[in-house]
Amino acid sequence: MKINIKATNYFFWGLALLVIPLSFLSAPEASEHHKMPPLLKHFNEIVALTGYSMLALSFVLSARIKWLERQFGGLDKMYQTHHKMAVLAFMFMIAHPFLLALRWIPDNAARFFLTVFPLHRRDEVNLGSYALWGIILLMIFTLLIKLPYRSWKISHKFMGVFFIMIVIHTFHLTVSFDRNPLLWLYLVMVSGLGIAAFIYQTLLYGLFNRGFVYVVNTVEKINGKVLSVKLSPRDRELKFIPGQFCFFSFRYPGMSRESHPYTLCSGEGSTVQILVKALGDYTSRLYDTLKPGAKVRINGPYGCFHFRDGIDDQVWIAGGVGIAPFVSWMNDLQQQPADKLRVELYYCVNHESEAVYLDEFRSFEQSFPGFKLHLICADKEGFLKVRDIQEIQKREIFLCGPKAMSVSLNEIFQEMNIPPQLIHYENFDFS
Repeated sequence: MKINIKATNYFFWGLALLVIPLSFLSAPEASEHHKMPPLLKHFNEIVALTGYSMLALSFVLSARIKWLERQFGGLDKMYQTHHKMAVLAFMFMIAHPFLLALRWIPDNAARFFLTVFPLHRRDEVNLGSYALWGIILLMIFTLLIKLPYRSWKISHKFMGVFFIMIVIHTFHLTVSFDRNPLLWLYLVMVSGLGIAAFIYQTLLYGLFNRGFVYVVNTVEKINGKVLSVKLSPRDRELKFIPGQFCFFSFRYPGMSRESHPYTLCSGEGSTVQILVKALGDYTSRLYDTLKPGAKVRINGPYGCFHFRDGIDDQVWIAGGVGIAPFVSWMNDLQQQPADKLRVELYYCVNHESEAVYLDEFRSFEQSFPGFKLHLICADKEGFLKVRDIQEIQKREIFLCGPKAMSVSLNEIFQEMNIPPQLIHYENFDFS
């Protein structure tokens, strides 16, 4: 099923920016307030409320709502919009106190800088200052200081607390029902959506998404970095489309219970298989300590990455453990063949020793006439040269690999004027 991803994006951006025309329904105050010209005060309110609405909706976009994820064409796409909206919200909220402080220039420069600190006479004003400084710290940890995933995830729970503080600040100081009823109702709506999404994600997600309990059957170290894990259900069986991913939380002594996304390698069936590459502290510990019998809680599935939604002539590009969805698709094609499908798989690795499931893909190549495997080893032939792929502009492209690889290839696709609707990729860099 084709999804109009742009329409969903436009809807959320439009909803966030609706605050601007609604703000013009109320005229600026006729008198100066604390030496601040009415027009500047009104402009500052619009800046503040635009950041406010974007922050509220960014909570909705981070709540892993499955119905909404499908409208965005994948959780990664929804998180990308969340990230952009949250960063813009931060910029608008930073601008707000400094615009407010312009009234002290040039007479009192010291007071200009003190405006951003919680040193005001009114508690509701200080509440906004405390929230702003809290968000500044969180954005520093997000954009500049790369915290460990678990610490980053815990720190982000405070964002909802700071947002509630901003809600109190906003409704006490900025807008009243009598002055602009439509704007007031709009702010009530986006505030309610933001708070509800925060409560759902923080307190209720586990109640509404019990997940699936699986047990590790086999653990195979394919090479010095990659682990193949097969799991079977303890009770309920996970239903998924090949190419989707889930969040896995491994529950055994000495292992953190944080959840991480992994693509399902298996075809349809009760057994689930994933690939784990030892990249950081968590995955390295998993590589070293995971044993059969370990309990795993799975949440999902997520993702709209599926070859059967594309045209018959396709190019699959995998980088490293980004081969996982294509392993799943190979298994799916063995169970449900697609006679008209023509696929070229470009499997990109640094060294041939890093490649996994090579024998399986080569065997599949012999049995499936429409499939062709190309192993691209950087140490022998350099990086993949997509411009050399015949008629790639007319073919459906599915890409899964490291973020740097995806960004680089998408830039080349854009230069080649390949229609965006023919390019599909997943980015697991959710932080």
